[in-house]
Amino acid sequence: MARKKIVEKPDSVRLIESLEEKGAVEIDSFLLDGPIDELKALVTGCYCSDLVNLLLDAKKASVRTFFRRAAGACKRAIAPVVSLYNYRVYLSNPLPLSLKGNDGEIHLNYFVVLGVHLLADDNIVANAYKLLNKAHAPESFPAPLRDISAERLDEIKLSHKMLKTPESRESTRAILGAHPGYCFPERDTSWMEAVASILG
Repeated sequence: MARKKIVEKPDSVRLIESLEEKGAVEIDSFLLDGPIDELKALVTGCYCSDLVNLLLDAKKASVRTFFRRAAGACKRAIAPVVSLYNYRVYLSNPLPLSLKGNDGEIHLNYFVVLGVHLLADDNIVANAYKLLNKAHAPESFPAPLRDISAERLDEIKLSHKMLKTPESRESTRAILGAHPGYCFPERDTSWMEAVASILG
């Protein structure tokens, strides 16, 4: 099967730098009230990761408004940005990405990598994988960062495999479950809920 050609975004750096030059106040103003056609040009002209890096430094309320406004104009293009942004915010919490299992080996903390709680069901696991797979696709990153994003995508794919079925989740909980609850995502704080509230 032929690999899908990556559409490069040569204007990404220029678009981000032109916004950064304006300063925080003007960025917030643009996110809240900028012309829709300019918001759409930003979303479609930037790599997802470049745009997320800019948004992580903006006010959260302004970012939420920007996401809602952009979703009305280019929902398909903004979806991976919304997913990657909320996942990166979630990852800023100090949950361990690997744990020593009951078998004495070090394992990825598959629940943390997908951002799902210990009792997540098939639907939650599948939704997390779908959002993260798209947000970490090669076209979401400029060429120099694609190897790093590919490594994270491999971790996401492995975590999905380990949590995909009720039997595999039970087996994974048996290996990692001796650790206290604070080593895993909480049930009521899901990065996916933030994505769903914006994208519907």
